[in-house]
Amino acid sequence: MAKPIRSDGAEFLTTLQAAESGNVHAQHEVGDYYMLGYGTPQNLAQAVYWYTKAAEQGNAAAQKALGDMYANGMGVIQDFTLAFKWYRMASDQGNARARFNMGLFYQIGHGVEQDYEQAFHWQALAAAQGYAAAQFNVGLLYAAGKGVAKNKALAIEWMRRAAEQNHPTAQYDVGLAYELGDGVRRSLPEAVKWYRCAAYNGDYYGQVAYAAMYAEGRGVEQDFKLAYIWFAVAARQQALASDAAAVLQRIKGNFTFAQLGELELEAEQMVQVIESRKPTKFLAEVAVKKAVGARA
Repeated sequence: MAKPIRSDGAEFLTTLQAAESGNVHAQHEVGDYYMLGYGTPQNLAQAVYWYTKAAEQGNAAAQKALGDMYANGMGVIQDFTLAFKWYRMASDQGNARARFNMGLFYQIGHGVEQDYEQAFHWQALAAAQGYAAAQFNVGLLYAAGKGVAKNKALAIEWMRRAAEQNHPTAQYDVGLAYELGDGVRRSLPEAVKWYRCAAYNGDYYGQVAYAAMYAEGRGVEQDFKLAYIWFAVAARQQALASDAAAVLQRIKGNFTFAQLGELELEAEQMVQVIESRKPTKFLAEVAVKKAVGARA
């Protein structure tokens, strides 16, 4: 595992000296420093330069990072074919994140002809290595029967594995499966459990579903206050807020004006808790998911 990058100018200069002397691990780290702007001003072109140095020496992490840069046009002209090339090289060395991205590229048809069987192949390799986003996508492919025979039980199994690693969308989907009895024995308490996990991890649909269970007393004792708080939390996600906001309007009549003020404050505090729980992700990885439309 690579050591954490520190925002220390002296550490950057020491690492840069090692990189200039040909140390492949230092070259990769310098690329990270420039990519993230730690210890030195952010410089994407320099990040590409040092990632390339390390990648050409066979460093798998640098090859994956270089693939990210080409996939997103960061420091270079966007080029899915070159991104695919570097992901493939990292994948052949067992890099799970590169294998995940390989699967996405085959799934979407970026830099290579669309091929769901290959998409499943590479996602399954990454999933077997414990990469949560790949586990979730393997579940999706099993559920849809794309690249592999349709199998709802295996779809839920792989989604559960991702959910157990705090993948919010997987947690919501597992909760939905238990609510509907789709691929598993129906269990409303189990649905509430997974909706709660998804809600606390910031998933909008998980928040709405969790709130609805409290509003309707399904799988949990009815509690309009908790329902209101979670609908209010969901409504603060502006891009997706219409459903939650509509329900809030319908249940406001259960509370006094003073109570509504207290509940809104609790909702705001909950939003802060959720934001503090979100992990910091490597920028290029987040960007590449946006580029290929991944559910991860």
